[in-house]
Amino acid sequence: MADAYKPMDAFDSMTENTFILKPPLASKQPTATRGVSHQPAFTNGGFVPLFQGKEPVESMELRRRLFDEMWEPLEQLLVDTERQVNQVGVSEVCNYVNNSYTRIESVEKGQLDQPFAEMSTAVAFAGVNTGDHSKLFESLQAQLAAGGHHVALLESQYCTSLASMLKCMLDQILGSLDEGQRTAGNLRTGVPAGAKTISYDMGLLKLRWDETADGANTCSSRVVVILQDFEGFAPMVVDDFVRIATSYCQSVPIVVVLGLATSYESIHQSLTKASISMLNVEKFNLQRSKECIDAAIQRVFIRATAMLSFGAEAYKSLLDQFLLYNFSITGFVKKLKFAAMDFFYAQPLSVLVSMLQCSAGGVLSVRDCPIRLSPEQAELIRMQKSVQRFLEQQLEKTGDRNHFRLALSNDDYLQKTVLPQFLRRLASFRAGYCLGIDLAAALQDMAPESLRKPIRTLHYYGIGQRFDDCMHWKELSAVVRRMKVPDMERLLAKLSDVVDTAVIVDWDFATKDDLDISQLLRQSKALLSNPEELAKPGSADSGEPSKRARTRTDMENRPFLLFDSSSSDQMLSALDKCCANIEVILRACLSPYQSAPLYEVFYYKHSLLLDTTFSAQPRAAVQAALGKTAYYIDCDCCKATTCDSDGSDMASEDGADQRVMPSMHDTSIAYRLHQECGRMINLYDWHSAFSSVVEGEGSKERGGSPCPRAIQARFMRAVEEMCLLGFIKSTQRKTDHVIRLTWGM
Repeated sequence: MADAYKPMDAFDSMTENTFILKPPLASKQPTATRGVSHQPAFTNGGFVPLFQGKEPVESMELRRRLFDEMWEPLEQLLVDTERQVNQVGVSEVCNYVNNSYTRIESVEKGQLDQPFAEMSTAVAFAGVNTGDHSKLFESLQAQLAAGGHHVALLESQYCTSLASMLKCMLDQILGSLDEGQRTAGNLRTGVPAGAKTISYDMGLLKLRWDETADGANTCSSRVVVILQDFEGFAPMVVDDFVRIATSYCQSVPIVVVLGLATSYESIHQSLTKASISMLNVEKFNLQRSKECIDAAIQRVFIRATAMLSFGAEAYKSLLDQFLLYNFSITGFVKKLKFAAMDFFYAQPLSVLVSMLQCSAGGVLSVRDCPIRLSPEQAELIRMQKSVQRFLEQQLEKTGDRNHFRLALSNDDYLQKTVLPQFLRRLASFRAGYCLGIDLAAALQDMAPESLRKPIRTLHYYGIGQRFDDCMHWKELSAVVRRMKVPDMERLLAKLSDVVDTAVIVDWDFATKDDLDISQLLRQSKALLSNPEELAKPGSADSGEPSKRARTRTDMENRPFLLFDSSSSDQMLSALDKCCANIEVILRACLSPYQSAPLYEVFYYKHSLLLDTTFSAQPRAAVQAALGKTAYYIDCDCCKATTCDSDGSDMASEDGADQRVMPSMHDTSIAYRLHQECGRMINLYDWHSAFSSVVEGEGSKERGGSPCPRAIQARFMRAVEEMCLLGFIKSTQRKTDHVIRLTWGM
């Protein structure tokens, strides 16, 4: 640490961590930039050979091509999904605009005129995800314009006053009117061609509207003004605009759309009662982020549209970012893209995606790999625990030691014989899991409202917990056990419909045991129609008792037995068998993804990377940097030493955390000293402690202590930086004190 107050270079700053390095101009001498090269930063789209540069070039190019082939259609799918979900709310607003003034005219026909005018107003709740509002209201604007209306989309940042608001609105409305007149072939302008300035007021809009020659257009068109972020507008500006627009709405059909992010109370807080009484308000809900996320998860993860799936922890991180922060679809897509980039950029086995192909019907098929796997990639495949487990299971089942030996020693045999088997098992597992989620969704439709979960939660239960450990599956099983015969028949019919429309699953690869879901459902239906089959000695279920006494457990599991004594013992046994069959089906379909081969490759698991990238904690990072300078800067001068029993020096991690070294950064010294204080910090005492630390070992190592003025300047800079970082603030109660704002760490 330098004695005097002078920075090392332009990068020596504790308050900045991002620097822009511009190339030097041709007329100037190049400046030193810590060895920064102005060569292109990335080549090949940022893809580099893995395995310390030993990866073949064709493998790297394949990873790049696979990322482009997967992400582009996936991004378009997400955009289409969001558009389809939001189309419902947008269509409702468009219908309201189309019928706004025509409905009023039909109702008031033949009646006296109202003593005051009401302006049609649509209040659109767009949700707290303000980052997605632009895309939503632009879609609304495009659809209204396609319907022949003249639309102006206004944002608060460009409408700070009434004059600027009218200017932004009239520029868009008059441009739309001019375009319509050009289309009609009779363009007439209400402003002279040589005019330099235009008086932006509502009278100009009325003049141009009256000059419109197309009579049909004036009858069917509306002037729609969309306030995208209503809470951001100045209340007086909106209040004046409402008063002015209402006075013209009888001659010009003006419809106002108010975009809200919070609640309806913001309108009452911004507008006066007189202005609100002039509005004919109708509410609409455009906040459909949860429905959009459910549809995206259904198509991307469950239907296996994307070859990359998410493990339990990574999926929870992806979902928490959406549910616990801002319900932003854009943030969800960014996080998904980051995970896809991390998978294809850093995972050498991502080339195995080329061996899976998804058809239009959502069926995964296996094909040959377009390249030859390198020895490093083949060895990495053998190191996966799921691969080792499946090879051991095949050896125990078949006893074919030659297959086991070739899979571990021959790379060509591994790529052409073993890998296709593993990928077929993985494809069958995904198809079976998709069927299991559909069956669970159909089952919970017949459950009480409190037990119905959205598809995103069902997917988390499916991948995050085992069937026997998940409380939700147990509750659904209890619902099935309480069903009467008619309810059970309807449930079996619904499950059969789901199975008939599902993708065909090869259960020989998906599960260890043979399973025929259609056969189990048919047997369950047959038992309900003829429960006496259980009592026949030749039947497979003849071990069931033909008659048994009803116990308290029976009454608790089936409360209808308290009021219905017509159910026979054979029928109850048939219901028990149906419940057991349904549980067998769900347990087989919703098996954990860790049972699938190569799940380490195809199920993304880097949840910590997602959290640190998209859910950063700046306060904890700054406190850790100031409190543990030696570990952040990785320097030896800030590491404290202690003496052991022999008198020799020994590095101590605890001592480095506790002692304040003069070689530390000034802000770090001030931060450690302020941790020893209470809520109120005396600046004189703080400066005295700071001076004692800086002067402590100055005479030994540097031949003299810094001057008091230099120490005071360094202390003032450290205090200002701590105030900028939010650790302290000044107070008017005691001018020579500051208040400590943070605690902990």
